[in-house]
Amino acid sequence: MNYRIESKESFEVFGIEWVFHIDGSGDMPKSPAQLWEQCHANGEVKRLEDNAGQLPSFVSEELYKAHGICSYRNTGEGTFPYMICAFKGDSSITSGYQSVVVPANTWAIFRSELFTWDHFDNIIDTLYRRFYTEWLPTSGYELIGGAEMEIYGKKSDLNFVELWFAVRKI
Repeated sequence: MNYRIESKESFEVFGIEWVFHIDGSGDMPKSPAQLWEQCHANGEVKRLEDNAGQLPSFVSEELYKAHGICSYRNTGEGTFPYMICAFKGDSSITSGYQSVVVPANTWAIFRSELFTWDHFDNIIDTLYRRFYTEWLPTSGYELIGGAEMEIYGKKSDLNFVELWFAVRKI
């Protein structure tokens, strides 16, 4: 698996938050994928990207401005928070958005192969599955509370996703 371990200082993200039920019940949208679909359709993703401003210096220029973050706070049994987010920089406009300070962590970062958007669902599902079933059980690391991030980027005419998991050595 293509991965790296990195330590990152604390940073802040802001964006559009929804609390999902693990069993798929609750109000629409019922999944992060449906939230993305809804927010692309109603222009909220574009507005978030516009309000992101200049990216902080620790963020690669090949990244898009909108990403995903989950498991960053406790929302009760059987639920999890998910936010379509942007990294907060000096010129970001955060009014009207939820904000989250992500603590300094060690991150296990898994980068996908390059793909076209029509392959996204398969790519991200495979990355998550391989992290949990192949890498984590044998890695010598464990997940810690804090966050999981989906970081989206583009290289040439293709896209990639990085999954960031907050971890610590066992």
